[in-house]
Amino acid sequence: ISYFLGVVPRTFVGALAVAMPTALINYVTSCSKYLTHQIARFTLAFYVTWCFSTFRRATKNVFGTQVGNFLLLLTCSQFHFMFYASRTLPNTFGMCCALMTMSHWFNRDWDGFLWWSGLGVLIFRSELMILLGPMLLMDIYYKKKDFRELINPGLQIAGILLIVCCSIDTYLWRYTIWPEAKVFYFNTWMNKSNEWGRMPFLWYFYSALPRVMLLGLPLAVAGILTERRVFNVTLPAIIFVALYSLLPHKEVRFILYVVPLLNIAAAFFMKKLWDKGILFRCAILGMLLANLLGCSVFLSASYHNYPGGSAMAAVHKYADCDQNTTVYIGNYAAQNGASRFGEECEAVFERRWNYIKTENLTISTIRGFDLLLVEPKEVTHYNPTHTVEEKFYGFSRIRLKPTPPFILTEKKEVLYLLRSKSMKKKIHIINS
Repeated sequence: ISYFLGVVPRTFVGALAVAMPTALINYVTSCSKYLTHQIARFTLAFYVTWCFSTFRRATKNVFGTQVGNFLLLLTCSQFHFMFYASRTLPNTFGMCCALMTMSHWFNRDWDGFLWWSGLGVLIFRSELMILLGPMLLMDIYYKKKDFRELINPGLQIAGILLIVCCSIDTYLWRYTIWPEAKVFYFNTWMNKSNEWGRMPFLWYFYSALPRVMLLGLPLAVAGILTERRVFNVTLPAIIFVALYSLLPHKEVRFILYVVPLLNIAAAFFMKKLWDKGILFRCAILGMLLANLLGCSVFLSASYHNYPGGSAMAAVHKYADCDQNTTVYIGNYAAQNGASRFGEECEAVFERRWNYIKTENLTISTIRGFDLLLVEPKEVTHYNPTHTVEEKFYGFSRIRLKPTPPFILTEKKEVLYLLRSKSMKKKIHIINS
């Protein structure tokens, strides 16, 4: 478990769902770690795509084919949903569960609703209870379902899911644990998540949602205000964002689950505009193109936002894989692309290369490593023992210009690769 250090333990259930097909392909093809990483992300993206396809079919059953088609076009023109679709985060697995739960809610399939909502809430992301719970409460209120009929199957499903989850995680973490309960206690009950940053109460409404939905947001608002059915469908999303805003620590990925529901509202209004004639159709096409332009800006920013991956590739230029080498990976590099998939030499010669991400090491300890990936502000600590070999740049900001290209992505120094002075001498002796 020392390889999976983190603030709170997360479940291995989602990791196993990705790892099993990935490991099978890797066994057959014997591909590199880099390609294995791509296969793993493709596998997760396939799961999300399949779940979204199911959600879209359920949307077409309720609102019609045109709304389902506009839902697809609008979602494909928004950056963040596609960006997170292949990211190995609990939120992405939670997105799969949310999409499937909402699909079964539309189809009034309560067994499917209970299974998928239980999987999402109990195993991956406990906050989904404030998105999926109101869906159930609304149907109970409008007498579409009797709550008493759900008690026994709900308890049985919860029991099965917890037995399976806790068995897997207890075995792999090597101590008795229900990971999501521990995460809920740490982040929500103890409110420890605010130690990683605080945002104003309305941040999701004025910053996150406009960036995630782009021009789909005003269309969604128009759809909610003009159609009762749309309002009922999106009400759980509004409740979720409002309640989740009470937690001071906020990130875009925390509210991605509501985007498909809000996009239904936008797609419904797009259908109404489409039926009004050629001018409105041109306006819709222009809006989709504008969204794609926004996507390109976000893509440019995200491309430069993970320099840790480039830095990990660079460290292998400074020593052979059969040479005993120690690499210290600082906090910034570890959070921005320096994953275990980039540890090329470990897969070739066991125990020859050691990649260390341990936090809170002393400066004197870190000076003992051959190669360092550290932030610019830390470089002076290691000047006596190391030299700077390479600098890596990350995203700084987007700047608008009056002349082409009108949008410019500015970068700044975020990572330094340092090499030990004694390591230089050793390599020189070997080469001579």
